[in-house]
Amino acid sequence: MSKPVSRNLLTRWSRSEDSLVRVFRNSSWLFSAKGLGAILSIFYLAILTRTLGVAGFGEFMVIVGAVQVLTAVLKLQTWQAVVQFGVPFLLAGQHRAFRKLSAQNFWIEFLGGLAACAALWLMLPYGASQFGWSDPTVNAIMGYGVIVFLSVRSTPIGILRAQDRFGGNAFGDAIIPVVRFAGALVLVATLPSMTGFLIVWGLSEFISFVVMWLMVWRRKETDHPLRNASATPAEPPSRKEFLAFLLFTNLTYLVSVIRERLVVVMVGFFVGPAAAGLFRLADQIANSLNRLAEVFARPLFAELSRLFAIGQTKELRTLFWRSLRVSAISGGVLFLGLLLLGKNIISLISGPDYLAAFPILLLLGAATIISLAGLGLEPLLQAAGRARNALVARVAGLVALGLLMAVLLPRFGTLGAAWVMLISAILTSIILFISSRSAIRQPRQRLPKSPAP
Repeated sequence: MSKPVSRNLLTRWSRSEDSLVRVFRNSSWLFSAKGLGAILSIFYLAILTRTLGVAGFGEFMVIVGAVQVLTAVLKLQTWQAVVQFGVPFLLAGQHRAFRKLSAQNFWIEFLGGLAACAALWLMLPYGASQFGWSDPTVNAIMGYGVIVFLSVRSTPIGILRAQDRFGGNAFGDAIIPVVRFAGALVLVATLPSMTGFLIVWGLSEFISFVVMWLMVWRRKETDHPLRNASATPAEPPSRKEFLAFLLFTNLTYLVSVIRERLVVVMVGFFVGPAAAGLFRLADQIANSLNRLAEVFARPLFAELSRLFAIGQTKELRTLFWRSLRVSAISGGVLFLGLLLLGKNIISLISGPDYLAAFPILLLLGAATIISLAGLGLEPLLQAAGRARNALVARVAGLVALGLLMAVLLPRFGTLGAAWVMLISAILTSIILFISSRSAIRQPRQRLPKSPAP
C-alpha cells in the first residue's frame, strides 16, 4: 500500500499547479545545486583558510569582494528583466519577441563587462601599492576579473527561469563549487598560493558560463508549460519602462552587493587583512543561509511575475502571505542552529585560530536571517512593477550602514561593522514590509487579462 501512496504523492507534487507548490518544486532544483555548493564550499573554504592563514585569506577575500563590487557597479544583471518582460511573450507563444528581448539583454550585460575590465585595469596599481602585490598576483587578479566580467551568465539564467527550466539553471550553478573544490584539492597536492586560487575561481566562472549557454541552446524553441492558446498577445515594453526596470533592479542589486562585499573591503583597508579574514569567514558562513533564501526567492519572483501577468490577484495575495510565514519560521530555526553550533562550525572548518569570528558570526547570521524572514518582499515589489520601492528600502539601509560604519568601525573594529550590518538589515526589512503591504492591497496589473475561452 505504501508504494502506490508514495507514487501518488510524487505525481501530485510534480503536476500540481498550486503557486506555492510550484515555487517549492522549482526551488528543489536550485536547492540541489545550492546544497551541493554549500557542502563543497565547506571543504574549499577550509582549504583556503588553513593554507593562506588569517591575513592571506582576508587579502584574497578583499580581492574577490572588490571584483564583485565592480561587477555590480558596471556589469548589469539582466535576468530579472528577461523574466519580467519575457514570461508574457512565452505565455502567448511569441518566441521571436522573446529571442529579441534575450539578445538585447545579452549585449547590455556584455558591454557592461567590458567597462568593468577597463575600470579594474585603472584601479589595480593602487591596490598593488596598498597590499604589496607581486606582478604575478596582479596579472592573476586582472585575469580573474576579465573572466568574471566577460562571462555573460545573468542573461541565460533569466532565459532558463522564464522558460520554467530550473533544472538547467541548477546544473549551471552547481558547476562553480565543483570546479572550486576540485581546483582547491589540486592546489593542496601541489603548491597552494593566492595566484593559484584566483586562477581556480576564474576557471569556475568561465566553465559555468559555457554550461549555462549550452543549456539555453539545447532547446531553442520551447512552449511555456502554462501557455494559454487564447492569451492576448503581449506588447513589448516601452524603452522607458524597460530601462526604468533595469535601472531600479540593478541599483537594488548594487546596494545589496555593496552591503555584503564592500564592508569586507573596507575592513581590509582600514583595520587590516587579518580582521578582514575573520569578518569574511563569519560572513561566508552566514551567507550560506542567504543562499537558502535565494533558492526560494528566485522561483518566487518568477511565479509572482506569472500571476501578475495573468491577473490572478487572489492567488497572488495567498502566495505572498504563505511564503512569508514559511520564511519566518525557517529563519527562527536557522538562528537557533547557528547559536548552538556556530563555534563548532568555525573550529571544524578553519581551526581554533578563527574562533574570534564567533560573535561576528552571530550578528551577521541574525542580519541574514532577518532578510530571510522577509525574502518574499523584494520579489513581490519587483514583480508588481514597483522596483523603485525596493530600491528606496535598500538605499535607506545603505545610508544607515554608511553613517554607522563611519562611527562604529574605527571604534569597535569588526564587531562594530557586524552591528552595523544587523541594524541596516532591520531597517531595510521594515521599509520593504511597509511597501509590500501597499503593493499586495493594490496590485498593478501590467497586461490585460486573457479573454475567457
